[in-house]
Amino acid sequence: MKKLVTLLLSCVLLICGAVGLTACGGEKDITVVARTQGSGTREAFDKVVTDGNGNYLEMKINGDRHFFTTDKAVVQEKTGTVMSKVASDKNAIGYISLGSVNDTIKVIKVNGVAPSAETVLDGSYQIQRPFVIMTSSEVQLTDLAADFLLYLKSENSKQHADEAGCIYLSDPSMRANEGATEIPVVEYEVKSSLPSGGKIRISGSTSMELFIKNAMSEYAALYGRKVETIFENLDLKGSSVGKKDVHDDTNGNVIGLSSASVKEDGINSFNVCLDAVAVIVNKSNDKVNDLTLEQLYDIYTGKVTKFSEVVG
Repeated sequence: MKKLVTLLLSCVLLICGAVGLTACGGEKDITVVARTQGSGTREAFDKVVTDGNGNYLEMKINGDRHFFTTDKAVVQEKTGTVMSKVASDKNAIGYISLGSVNDTIKVIKVNGVAPSAETVLDGSYQIQRPFVIMTSSEVQLTDLAADFLLYLKSENSKQHADEAGCIYLSDPSMRANEGATEIPVVEYEVKSSLPSGGKIRISGSTSMELFIKNAMSEYAALYGRKVETIFENLDLKGSSVGKKDVHDDTNGNVIGLSSASVKEDGINSFNVCLDAVAVIVNKSNDKVNDLTLEQLYDIYTGKVTKFSEVVG
């Protein structure tokens, strides 16, 4: 008899887990998945998601940055780990670069608009950000780093942007920060030999990994070289790390990547393309297909803890 009861209880728990209930006592809580503070993806998300009354997930109060994402959030350092968590958890919600989306997760609309090249360019999809190339303005770049920077500023980058699923910027005004001097697309000419200088160090946003890997590979191929002979091993740790490494550059060999706009003394930058931050849920999630910014705010601050509580 005891064995039968145990078996029945096990079956009940198995069924409850399959339908998303906690011991059949109710719906499971939403698993809120966020990026680390300092991530460009998180900054783009936090500065747009609002309660509609002037409050955002990230705000400056008396000059200090404050973050309002629930402390129960599962915080991840990289795009790939956000996707893995959402793909493996039926109750999870997260956000990633649109260019990183694959068929392991489900993308939902925000304010009735799906993220795409068209909706990013026309502004109707609001959670978007630039992909930014950075160098130090305090140190002279090596000939090699300067040449690779020229390559990144050229139309050659369009192919890499397309491959990474982001929207290449050819408009000189959009390549610069608002009100700053326009940054035109340049023409790149392959030199007779690889310019001199130590290996280039790339640092920054994990969301820009596919873009920069393609650029590094193609640039090396133009000179008949292997990537590892021109670049240090790629180890991206986030936009804030990229900014710090650019500030700390004393050799003129650092090129930083940021997936959020950059307006800082000591840094030269240009926007190479635009990207949407896609809101993702588990593929089996049939409760939500479209969320407003206000609903996202409620979920990410912990005000709403179950998908069934989302109104509308």
